[in-house]
Formats: sequence, C-alpha cells, structure tokens
Amino acid sequence: MFHYVNWELKREQNNTFIVNWFIWIQVLYFGKKEKWEFFLYPHLDDNKKTINYFAFDTSLQKDTFEEVLKVNWVWPKTAFQIVQLPKDKLDLAIKTLDAKFFQSIPGIWPKSAKKILLELKWNFEFDDIQKMDIDQKLYKNIISSLRWFWYDTSSIKSTLQKYDWKITKENMSEVIKRVISQI
Repeated sequence: MFHYVNWELKREQNNTFIVNWFIWIQVLYFGKKEKWEFFLYPHLDDNKKTINYFAFDTSLQKDTFEEVLKVNWVWPKTAFQIVQLPKDKLDLAIKTLDAKFFQSIPGIWPKSAKKILLELKWNFEFDDIQKMDIDQKLYKNIISSLRWFWYDTSSIKSTLQKYDWKITKENMSEVIKRVISQI
C-alpha cells in the first residue's frame, strides 16, 4: 500500500487521481496542490472489499486524520472533512466545545456533533500529555480508571500534571494511589 508519493494530481469528471507514468491511484483529496508530495492514508473498506485512499498535503494532516478516526461515530469521509477545516478554528471549536461548528459539516447532526466534540476534546489534549512525558493510552487509562470511581476529570488531569516521577505501566497503580490521595 502507498503512504507517500511524489506525483502529479489529475482530475477527471468527479474523480481525483494521483498519477505517474504507469500508475493511477484514485484518492479523495480537497487540497489545492496539482503536483508535489502527497501523504496517503489507505483505508480498507471491509463492506466493499476495497481500499480507499485519502490524500493530504502534510503528514500532520494525516496524523490528525488518524486520531479523528479513533473517535466513535466518525467514519472516514467525515474524519476527512474534519481534518480539512482550518486548524486554528478546529482547535478553538474543540476548546470551547462549539457543537454548531461541527454541525456545519455535512452528515453530522446535533446529537452526533456533541458526542464527537466530547471525544475530540478527550483525544486532543496532547499538550498535557507531552508535558508529562507519558503516552496517550496510559494517560487515558489512568483517567478512565479514576472516572469509574466518580473522580472529576479536570482534578485528575491537574493532579497528574503535578506528578513529579515518570509515569510508566509498571508504576501505574502507584500513580493512581497518589492521585487519589491528592484529589
């Protein structure tokens, strides 16, 4: 499967292709480039038994697309539309929990917009995770473990940010005990 190509873009009727002399790859692409490098995300559609390629201008767009795909209620074409939105407006909408911003995307209804927004807010708090030098999955596991016991998410996050030692899988239970004692 292709993940990166440096070819030319061709549009024919309603289809978009990334081409070289021998190969044409049909892609979904909303960018403005006609030539240069494209970052591809191959998505296997189990229902149709096909591979759909989504093309991006930057690797950051592709990484964001992969993160948005992890959100429940978001299908690949919807995730692709979300990633095409201006980054600053997307970040602001997530930060301010602006559901109307997401309702403007075709196929997202009010209830779905709220669910997607909450999960995006949950998934996109990378700054806090990077400051603490732990991986996102471990961070989520700690928070979800404590939320199960009705601890407030913001209190958990602020306590984790103040935690002095490196957080690893091996000391996760100790971290949870310390966080509980400080909340």
